Amino acid sequence: MRHKTMLATLVTVVTMAALVGCGVPKAEHDKVVSELNKAKQENAALSDQLAKGKDQVAQLQGQVASLTKENEELKAKLAPKKPAAKPAATKPAAKTTTTTKKK
Repeated sequence: MRHKTMLATLVTVVTMAALVGCGVPKAEHDKVVSELNKAKQENAALSDQLAKGKDQVAQLQGQVASLTKENEELKAKLAPKKPAAKPAATKPAAKTTTTTKKK
């Protein structure tokens, strides 16, 4: 009976020593958690900036489309009206001359 109690105590002490020796030091853990929280905050800030940028891009694309349409309408108003197409005039064939050498 005495051996069982001593064996149980020894197993408990060895197990506790092993558990205390294993693990990450608290200072290192706190440092990593702090860095993680900072990275999450930066990620949230950048996500907000990205959303605002996308909204601005959509707004500017709408302005470009509107101005392009207005530009085309103004071009159509300013373009000179073309007269009816005239049939192409045919030119008479050019005379071909041959020269002969005199002896």
